[in-house]
Amino acid sequence: QHQLENAATAVAALEVLAEKGFHISGDSITGGLAQVSWPGRLQVLSRRPLILVDGAHNPDSARKLKQSLEQYFDFDRAILIIGVSSDKDIAGIVSELVSLFDKVIVTRSIHPRAMSPAPIVAEFSQHGVEAQGTDDISTALPLALTLAGDRDLICVTGSLFVVAEAIEQAGKLCLKM
Repeated sequence: QHQLENAATAVAALEVLAEKGFHISGDSITGGLAQVSWPGRLQVLSRRPLILVDGAHNPDSARKLKQSLEQYFDFDRAILIIGVSSDKDIAGIVSELVSLFDKVIVTRSIHPRAMSPAPIVAEFSQHGVEAQGTDDISTALPLALTLAGDRDLICVTGSLFVVAEAIEQAGKLCLKM
């Protein structure tokens, strides 16, 4: 849905350009939309277990992530790896995601603005969910893999910095599609 809204916005912008005299063929628009890829947005890194990364970093994008996971993916249990930047609405993000996940691992990126895991763990605790804190994604992802079965989901989210590190770590772990 998130991608569809972005595509609709892009097409609307092209219509405005057409009204201003720019000619962009229908084939060019169709071809462009067919080639769209948004790394870090519902990006699947592995199928068994299903490992997916999404840079949801605010309550609205967290809600859309949850809706997409429920609507488009089939899994038994869901494991969340989350790390956010210090200026984000943690309470809002957690409240959107908390009901979907069976296990929560909190981590941080190496970015200077990364929030310590402790306040995020505390926020999950306020919702009655026990979350485990880790120092970095290179600890969090292998931990999640030990907890996941073949039909489970591991979702990494909260910041594009954490997502980028998860993509790199998945490559180091040689995870296969």
